[in-house]
Amino acid sequence: MAQMNQSAEDGTEVGAGLEEGALTEQQLGLRQAEERLYRDYIHRLVKQSPEYPNFQYLCKLCSVHIENIQGAHKHIKEKRHKKNIMEKQEENELRALPPPSPAQLKAVDAAVLDTAKQHGISEEDFQVRLAVVSRMEETIQQHLSACSLRLYGSCLTRFAFKTSDINIDVTYPSSVSVLACQITNNDTFGLMHYFHAKVPVVFCRDISSGLMCKVSAGNDVACLTTNHLAALAKLEPRLVPLVLAFRYWARLCHIDCQAEGGIPSYSFALMVIFFLQQRKEPILPVYLGHWVGESSCHPTPKLFRLQDVTKFTVRNIPKYHFGHHQCLYLIGAFTAKTRLTLDLGKGVSLGQLWLELLRFYTLEFALEEYIISIRLRELLSREVKNWPRRRLAIEDPFALKRNVARSLNSQMVFEYIQERFRTAYKYFACPQFRGTGGRQRGKKCGKQDMKLESLEKKEAVFLNTEVDDGKGGKSQSGGRVRQELKEDEEHESDDEDGSDPSRKEDEETLNAALMNMVLSEGDQPSTNTPFSPNGLLDSDNEGEEEEEENNVLEKEALITSEDLHYVFDRMIFTGGKPPTVVCSICKRDGHLKDECPEDFKKIELKPLPPMTDRFRDILDGLCRLCYHELSPSAVEQQKREQILASLERFIRKEYNGAQLCLFGSSKNGFGFRDSDLDICMTLEGHDTAEKLNCKEIIEGLAKVLKKHTGLRNILPITTAKVPIVKFEHRQSGLEGDISLYNTLAQHNTRMLATYAAIDSRVQYLGYTMKVFAKRCDIGDASRGSLSSYAYILMVLYFLQQRQPPVIPVLQEIFDGKNVPQRMVDGWNAFFFDDLEELHRRLPELQQNKESVGELWLGLLRFYTEEFDFKEHVISIRQRKRLTTFEKQWTSKCIAIEDPFDLNHNLGAGVSRKMTNFIMKAFINGRKLFGSPFYPQPDFCPEVTFVFLQEYFFDSKVLTDGELAPNDRCCRICGKIGHYMKDCPKRRRYVGSTVYLYFDLPLNVCTHLCMYLSDLFLCVLSPGRMKKKENDKEEDIKEEEREPRERRCFQCGDMGHVRRDCPEYRHLRQRTAGAPGMLRDKAISLSVSLRG
Repeated sequence: MAQMNQSAEDGTEVGAGLEEGALTEQQLGLRQAEERLYRDYIHRLVKQSPEYPNFQYLCKLCSVHIENIQGAHKHIKEKRHKKNIMEKQEENELRALPPPSPAQLKAVDAAVLDTAKQHGISEEDFQVRLAVVSRMEETIQQHLSACSLRLYGSCLTRFAFKTSDINIDVTYPSSVSVLACQITNNDTFGLMHYFHAKVPVVFCRDISSGLMCKVSAGNDVACLTTNHLAALAKLEPRLVPLVLAFRYWARLCHIDCQAEGGIPSYSFALMVIFFLQQRKEPILPVYLGHWVGESSCHPTPKLFRLQDVTKFTVRNIPKYHFGHHQCLYLIGAFTAKTRLTLDLGKGVSLGQLWLELLRFYTLEFALEEYIISIRLRELLSREVKNWPRRRLAIEDPFALKRNVARSLNSQMVFEYIQERFRTAYKYFACPQFRGTGGRQRGKKCGKQDMKLESLEKKEAVFLNTEVDDGKGGKSQSGGRVRQELKEDEEHESDDEDGSDPSRKEDEETLNAALMNMVLSEGDQPSTNTPFSPNGLLDSDNEGEEEEEENNVLEKEALITSEDLHYVFDRMIFTGGKPPTVVCSICKRDGHLKDECPEDFKKIELKPLPPMTDRFRDILDGLCRLCYHELSPSAVEQQKREQILASLERFIRKEYNGAQLCLFGSSKNGFGFRDSDLDICMTLEGHDTAEKLNCKEIIEGLAKVLKKHTGLRNILPITTAKVPIVKFEHRQSGLEGDISLYNTLAQHNTRMLATYAAIDSRVQYLGYTMKVFAKRCDIGDASRGSLSSYAYILMVLYFLQQRQPPVIPVLQEIFDGKNVPQRMVDGWNAFFFDDLEELHRRLPELQQNKESVGELWLGLLRFYTEEFDFKEHVISIRQRKRLTTFEKQWTSKCIAIEDPFDLNHNLGAGVSRKMTNFIMKAFINGRKLFGSPFYPQPDFCPEVTFVFLQEYFFDSKVLTDGELAPNDRCCRICGKIGHYMKDCPKRRRYVGSTVYLYFDLPLNVCTHLCMYLSDLFLCVLSPGRMKKKENDKEEDIKEEEREPRERRCFQCGDMGHVRRDCPEYRHLRQRTAGAPGMLRDKAISLSVSLRG
């Protein structure tokens, strides 16, 4: 028995020895394959990524994880990889260029100086511009003595072209509108205005000089930045010609036009300064630091300013003590001397700096990894500012939250800019001989091209992967590939069916052999290879090449600067290729945002047929139905009061002086039956929350509520603008939240309830509007649209502007000349609330006899035909039209003013894309509700109105079957304001431990469980949860989609679609009395009148 065991053991050892010998041969072939992959920038992972445990290779060019050799072989043949290989080869070519000769640097120096002198402003031009500002200031001060003007922008920094505008800022923003009138009356200036820019400006042309002036108000940040750049230009004389040449190059390449997807002109000055600071031997020091914009106790404009630069001193710099993530301001300031310039790099010529500048942004600086910031000496990572790692990021030194290059919103334009950098560097780095027009490259460049062409041919022979002519074969093998960073780009393999049989057979043989190989974890590519890493071959005739290079260098030594000639020419830099024009609204190319076909202003409004009596009755009944179906009954209102009283008794056990009060939709007359309970909590002895620690009280209140057996899903939110505690009432299923001292909202609720009590049509229209917004999925401010409160304000504003008005402006009704003061949280919350007195004072309120149906159609027509969202603000506190220019809300697409908190724009968070979606819904609603439609009269009234509700509030018709934009929403919770990685509903990891939070709302727990199950599925079988890179989105069936990719159109939650939504199911149950085919039958039997 022992012998048998011994024999078995010996057999195992022999087998192991044989297997080890076989592995040695296989690993030899594996090394050769991996060395080939290494030259294509596909590297074996020494340590597998925890996110992709089965993926063994990484393509560093495409940022793609690859599972095996077969997947790598397939990836090499894809368009994306081939494109990246070509760019990498071009980069290697540029890196291999020889250093410029002194004659070449002198010629480049002359070209840069000539360009700057020819196109930049001179001292005489600068004095002319100063005289224009002085004349304008004299003209204005004749009428407005307190007003003064200041010059800023490129004219002050001397980075301006001869054709540049004069940027002028007014010190008092309130004077801008008066300024427009004063200049109009003067013959010295011709006036235009553009009040709808982010910073409103007045354009006026100086008649004597013909120069265009741009007058703005309160543009303090731009003035600070300009003053800093102007001080730097005085300190470093080489800065001005460098910036002018750089700006002129950008203008020739047409990448300095913001409206067409380029970047603003002053960003090129920031790029030049950043280069001079980051140079190995810096030309300019860093004058600013981390403390800019970080001190909460002192505003940025007073923090730092370069003064007396001619005496090399800096004055009025406050002292700071730097701690971890904090900046402590010490009282007082000091005056000291410091070095404003560096001795390093003083002898560097302008031509060499120009070449280094182009090389820096072409080869050395990682544009998509770091932020261009002249505020810091060390490189600033994008993760620090939470900016996405794509395209260009430039920081304004005095507006730290602003990406100056945010207008560059297209990857195609960014790649175009990178290509222009490569072209410019290649042109200036190679000798350009006079008489060739500057378009012929030197011998060295041509020689390098020949070497790279030879390299490409040898690689193609080695791979058998030459470019197909349209009849190539499609590879049958290929591992799963995972793309990490460039998720927004889709690329497909360009291989097609019908390849060469011999080539296909060779590939299949190679793949079969590789499939049998066992991959060893610690293998590294062999260094004994005839190929050097990353595709650069060692020449067999190295001695001959060195001799030839020496001959070339000897010949170049004989070349003088007079033999060389460089020019700034559009064709040289662009090759006649313009940048792709990309729309900032729809992200499609070929048109600008002003010409976007998706802009609601481009939609032609067709005339509506006249309203008939029968159709008026239908619309009246429809609006009344919305109110009667959704408004809470008196019993339901009483239940809410009982819940409030119960909560108050329970909370008073811990907080003796606590008082609770309902506000919001529960009390304003526009609430639904399932509306949340909005509760405000106050404490006796405290009129305001100034001396209270609201965060601590909210957290303590949450602990108290967790002891309440009738509540569940208690969640304190202390980071919100108004800290709240969310909860859910078990018995009623109502959700609610408790906030502290939200007293202004209580007055707001009372005013809305007063408006609702004036006329019953107010409530009918309010409920109809809320149903309309909910069906179109445009009534949730947390997801980037407008809140229901904003839509109620739109209804009230329309009724105030109606002729004759349906309701008055309660805030304009008072005795005397002065508005009574009722100050709450720093705002006047006065409004006239005596309804009996109101009807006696304003008997004309009864003059409007329009039905609610007519008013509903009139509301849709008012906001689509009459009201100009660009010009005016929706404001219910005054009858007179309020302009966006007066409020300085010119950059917002929709402006809705809160009636008490006048600084609060309820439409501030609505993007242009969402605005188009909302307005399209209103336009489609106008068409739908304005076209008479009559169902067959033989239906019972109940069925008829159910059908009419389904017909007129059909979301597919109102939204053209499109979903509301969610590009700004978090991919997990669907809300705006944060990225997916910062979502509070996301699972949390610490090492290998997964922490679960159980005291969360039910939908939050559902998301956590869903994502946790995805995690385990990915670990157990990664292929099940990942689709292949080349699979198209439309090829995936609906039931095969991941749960997090689904979003319900009815409620907005993720993880299910509309047909599975509880809200939608409840709605269908309520309308179950109508047969399933009722709608189709009614449509077929309906009579539609077209007047």
